[in-house]
Amino acid sequence: MLYKFKYDQSQLALDIDQKRVLAEIKPAVVPILIDPVVEIHRSLNNPIGTAPLKEIARGKKKAVIVISDHTRPVKTELLLPPLLEHLDEAGLDSKQITIIVALGIHRPLTETELENLVGPRIYENYRVINHQPEATKNYGQTSAGTPLDLNPLYYEADLRICTGNIDLHFFAGYSGGAKAMMPGLSSRRAISNNHKMQLDPRSTSGNLDDNPVRRDIDQAGEIIGVDFILNLVQNEEKEIVAVCAGHFIQAHRQGCREVDRLCKVKIPARADLVIASAGGYPKDVNLYQAQKALDNAAYAVKPGGTIILIAAAPEGYGEDTFEQWLLDAKKDPQQVLKRLKKEFVLGGHKAAAIARVAVKNKIIAVSEMDPELISLAFMEPAESLHQAWQEFDEEQDLSILVMPYAGYTLPYEEK
Repeated sequence: MLYKFKYDQSQLALDIDQKRVLAEIKPAVVPILIDPVVEIHRSLNNPIGTAPLKEIARGKKKAVIVISDHTRPVKTELLLPPLLEHLDEAGLDSKQITIIVALGIHRPLTETELENLVGPRIYENYRVINHQPEATKNYGQTSAGTPLDLNPLYYEADLRICTGNIDLHFFAGYSGGAKAMMPGLSSRRAISNNHKMQLDPRSTSGNLDDNPVRRDIDQAGEIIGVDFILNLVQNEEKEIVAVCAGHFIQAHRQGCREVDRLCKVKIPARADLVIASAGGYPKDVNLYQAQKALDNAAYAVKPGGTIILIAAAPEGYGEDTFEQWLLDAKKDPQQVLKRLKKEFVLGGHKAAAIARVAVKNKIIAVSEMDPELISLAFMEPAESLHQAWQEFDEEQDLSILVMPYAGYTLPYEEK
């Protein structure tokens, strides 16, 4: 059978005898929204846990809309026009609205990228800016000690709207909700304090209720305030299957249930070999992002087994600290894990996430990156998918799981 894997903007294919494959792990087939814009308007008028957006916005003087950056597959161009239309009907004009890109510590977008993200009309008529993590102000702290260092434009607004997708997240459980604010509009030290809680074993993909990272995010939202969220749930083809709007916790939890229905996939057993694609662009834009797919694949592979990670990573490592930690480790994953225990550093946490998989499993990477850079990330470089497959082709007793959308799917065994 010919198995296909997305790779940047294209795809790769591999012919494998179907009898050797335990399962192909794909998201569930869920009906897509025929007209997402109509559903967005309906959700803004009939939100979960709050009054309609127009009622909340009426009489407000200064609004901030938080949007995701280019590394997230969010259909911002669909979200913004209905939002802005409702704010206009509530009496806010364009000069009262600021749109902030929630970068966290990602690189700032160029003006061209900002225009492409929101569309020319919105770019020309509204203030659209990058978050600056070095220009935050402190407004207290959470019970976990995370400093509430936030973008002052957000804090000073009397209407705060967070947008984005709800996906699986490898240590926050799920993206979406108040995560656009924390870490999206936070300082490096705030993000670092929040993210270091990923060392807690409860900080895992798909775990919500007792996840300390998500608890910290939600508490930040409660203290600072999130007036309204507009979140999308998308399938592996980036088609919208659900719109969740309203209260930043109640609406978010509904979205998480939709993600569970879509992305949590039962497997018959762990396999000797897992062939996993991050899911193409933007899930594999760089290794920093593609790591999430590797983390999901780790739930499907046996201890001592192999993961073939298919991730083009045209932007390379994708983050400076992440890169430096990998270079400093000199191909020894244990060095990264020891270092993280001594000092939690943002960016280093991603290197440690790869290292945790690498100490248990062999990782072969099919990518556009320089082979030496792949080796420094504790992986074996392969020139092509076919080359990566060659050493397993003759091993007839090898059990195999195929994950064409590893960035979107969380495998689990029935306990």
